Amino acid sequence: MGGSQSYPGLTQDILEDYTTLTYLHQGEILYLMKKVYSIDPEKIKANYHHRFSKEEILKKFDVLRNNPFQDRLFRVFSSEKDDRFSFEDLLDLCSAMSSDCPVEVKAEWAFRVYDLDEDGQISAQDISGIIDRLTEHTSNKNHYIEISSKKKIADIILNELKLDHAGSMGLSEFKICMTRISEFQTSFYFRI
Repeated sequence: MGGSQSYPGLTQDILEDYTTLTYLHQGEILYLMKKVYSIDPEKIKANYHHRFSKEEILKKFDVLRNNPFQDRLFRVFSSEKDDRFSFEDLLDLCSAMSSDCPVEVKAEWAFRVYDLDEDGQISAQDISGIIDRLTEHTSNKNHYIEISSKKKIADIILNELKLDHAGSMGLSEFKICMTRISEFQTSFYFRI
């Protein structure tokens, strides 16, 4: 009765390693492989570590298609920083977005996503960019919040954190803040 699909390169040992190294269950990993494999089975057969283009990934993963941080997710989770994903890159992303991922780990990944200018700090400029992404109208690319209001929001956030007047926050401050926000665990999440 119903044998399970096997995939080139995904042995039982590797599957067990993935369950140990990620916050995903075997069923989730197999589901992800099935979706990646369906993009182009021949490419996976030829090279288990094939890197699929952003466009190919977006066709199969609706959860990424309309994400306001789509470009950042591809930048941060692409192991080659080429906006392409291997199966393992996709596992890293889905693991970080899993409900089983600890808040401290999620916060580290979130920091990298939200550090829009990639300078190792989340500044008022980054916060303004985050607000733009969250409030942008998808059809006409207009923003709903004025520049002065975004600056005020960013200043309030950074001042509330009492960051020794640095005007930005580093990874350690960000992690402390995110562990104190109960909604963070469920907002930096998607179901595969």
